[in-house]
Amino acid sequence: MRDVPHGKERSNVASPNPLSRMDPERMCQRISSVLVALEEGLQLWDDAGCLIYANPASHAQFPTPEALGAGRHWTVLARDCRTESGGPCPIDDFPVARALRGERHATPLLMQITQADGQLSWLRLAAHPLPASSGSPDSVVSVSVDVTQLVEQELRLKQQAHFDTLTGLPNRALFSDRIERVLAHARRHGGRLAVCLLDLDGFKAVNDTLGHQAGDLLLRKVARRLKDTLRTEDTAARIGGDEFALLIGDLNTSGQCEYALKRVLDALAAPYSIDDQEVRITASIGATLFPGDAVDPDQLLRHADQAMYAAKLAGKNRFSLFDPTHESRVRANFGLVRKIEDALARGQFILHYQPKVDCLNGRVVGLEALIRWQHPVLGLRMPGEFLPLIEHEDVIIGIGNWVIAEALRQQARLRAAGHDLSISVNIAARQLLKGQFAEQLDAILAGHADADPGRFEIEILETAALEDVVAVSQLIAEFQGRGVRFALDDFGTGYSSLVHLKHLGADVLKIDQTFVRDMLDDPGDLAIVQGVIGLADAFHRDVVAEGVEDLAHIRSLLESGCHVMQGYGISRPLPTEHLDLWLESFEPDPAWQRVNAAPLH
Repeated sequence: MRDVPHGKERSNVASPNPLSRMDPERMCQRISSVLVALEEGLQLWDDAGCLIYANPASHAQFPTPEALGAGRHWTVLARDCRTESGGPCPIDDFPVARALRGERHATPLLMQITQADGQLSWLRLAAHPLPASSGSPDSVVSVSVDVTQLVEQELRLKQQAHFDTLTGLPNRALFSDRIERVLAHARRHGGRLAVCLLDLDGFKAVNDTLGHQAGDLLLRKVARRLKDTLRTEDTAARIGGDEFALLIGDLNTSGQCEYALKRVLDALAAPYSIDDQEVRITASIGATLFPGDAVDPDQLLRHADQAMYAAKLAGKNRFSLFDPTHESRVRANFGLVRKIEDALARGQFILHYQPKVDCLNGRVVGLEALIRWQHPVLGLRMPGEFLPLIEHEDVIIGIGNWVIAEALRQQARLRAAGHDLSISVNIAARQLLKGQFAEQLDAILAGHADADPGRFEIEILETAALEDVVAVSQLIAEFQGRGVRFALDDFGTGYSSLVHLKHLGADVLKIDQTFVRDMLDDPGDLAIVQGVIGLADAFHRDVVAEGVEDLAHIRSLLESGCHVMQGYGISRPLPTEHLDLWLESFEPDPAWQRVNAAPLH
């Protein structure tokens, strides 16, 4: 404040208001200019709810011109508006209606407006009563503010927080929230629901061979099929990588869940067109039902995960329902793992050897090492009784290393005895892909210098190789340089075998015994066997048939061009103490020679 000059007194008279000197007509012009310049919409309504005035911004905000015509009732304007959820605006809660009832502090309403060009905009509308001297409103002023940019930014942030950016499906966080809400509803009303986890079989192979862009496109197509297959009230979510989750509610029976999951499996197994190539994948699904299982969402997901691995273990392309008694079996399995670790430390495992015979030339060419558990109480246990239970445990890596070392020791012993035979061992997917397999194999080979790496063969399940085609291909190439050979076991049971055979440099294809066993009665299995033999010839691979049971199998395989075979029709797996005698006394069956002499068809 400026100092007052000496001798002067400060005047207490306020400066006159410029508007007080302005004539009414000019004042109206000034106010009208202000209303025209406002970016916000402003509307004035009489006590009957009819429009008195709307500024230009109002006309730009609302798409229907007649809605803001002089004398129009506010309900005409309300018909253009939708709530946040997209439903009609409730008449009683419309801001103008509330202001006409005298409410002074009504909450503004957020509304959707569809413009004439189809674009969606968002307005926040507030209304205030203008009371007369009597106290009741004789008019209402409403203000509409365009908040489209703010709402769209909030929606984008919400989308990023709750939805997967690649597929547009709900993410793990939103899926967990929906489980909580659906569970609460099921508890109140006695409903049934299913929580499911789904993992794609063969996706990694597509991603590795066709590239990440093709993999992303495939995931988007999978997401679309899931949405199209499920009901609108159900949820499909992507929770990471090639893993999805499903929430299926309002179930009356478990059969309804099974029917829904079968539809999902069928939809996902249909071929996809990716970059002008036909791609096929399948899915393994684990599901758990409420009630009947735990009430905690995290526990439901864990149980669905356990069931999903059971589906994979059973052969993939299927679903498995969680058994509530499974928990006790898991605890028992934990005890079994400890027993197997103890058995390995105590030297209770042994190897039996099944001969591989070139039936065309009548000579033994190799042996396959097969593990057995010499249990001190239960006797000899076959691998199918214990290996599947530890497939995902680290102890299987230790067992695999022991098998390799023991097979190399036996190979060196047999070679010293005059039997220069190849010996093959089976390697589990966990050891191949999860452990430090290359370093461990190097160390084992270095510890058996008297063995011949060139007569050592590693058998890999085709389905395990397809889990990471690039890594397995690099591993094969690395050890082939040192003479080690690789075989694809159970060939023909995987996915897109022809595509991956081109990338996997395996030396040998082993025809799965399920096809060989039924090839005499099933033309489809015979065609598969002959197809694998043709592939081996085309790609310059050796081929071995498993599961040969009799002379008829040998005849058919020889006629089809496969000469090396193994199976009970030639010899059962032999313990070490019987192996030497069998090798010394081996003579080719004379019937093989008659087959060889017969004309081929």
